[in-house]
Amino acid sequence: MIKAVVFDLDDTLYPEYDYVKSGFRAVAAEWERVCAVSDTYDELLRLFDEDKKNVFDRYAASHSDKSAPSVERMVQIYREHVPCLSLADDVQQTLSNLRTKGYKLGIITDGNPARQRMKISALGLTETVDKIIVTDELGGKAFRKPNPKAFELMATALSVLPEELVYVGDNPLKDFAVKKYLPIQTVRLLVKEGMYAKESFSDEIASDITVRSLRELCVVL
Repeated sequence: MIKAVVFDLDDTLYPEYDYVKSGFRAVAAEWERVCAVSDTYDELLRLFDEDKKNVFDRYAASHSDKSAPSVERMVQIYREHVPCLSLADDVQQTLSNLRTKGYKLGIITDGNPARQRMKISALGLTETVDKIIVTDELGGKAFRKPNPKAFELMATALSVLPEELVYVGDNPLKDFAVKKYLPIQTVRLLVKEGMYAKESFSDEIASDITVRSLRELCVVL
């Protein structure tokens, strides 16, 4: 019997593309302040949509203004900006419905702790779920998914057994291979435009269930 539902963060509870856009707006604001330009945001977004790699390098290479922010400064602004994010109505409703049905709620997310915590704060999730674990806070990148440590700690924090916990994520590379170590149930949120939608399952370990929206969770559980 499932007693707890634990979520990935990026591209599961909100579109990671929203964070990218938020960061680009912050970088564009700096360019507009020092260089009197007006189309930086649109161009950064276009470059990203063409190729996600080295966006700031490519943008800087096409602009020779000596007063312009350096690539290093652009990266710093992007990484340190306070994101403007919000939960979609259906996500808020799903979390509320799960809570009403008596499920305990949690989040396990990888990434730079400061950035992940800022996202969590911007989305108002600290007050919404029972436990949040940023895996890098456990001792660095070695503890990122599918390392079982975060899942073990989550089960303990929520007072459930691993088999009573379901993990909901989007990334086939790392969100479901925890089943190598623990009898956790997994649900893949199939995000058509997600950053990792086309990736293959790590160790060929697929999710137990696939849904196309979080609204389906209350049905499949």
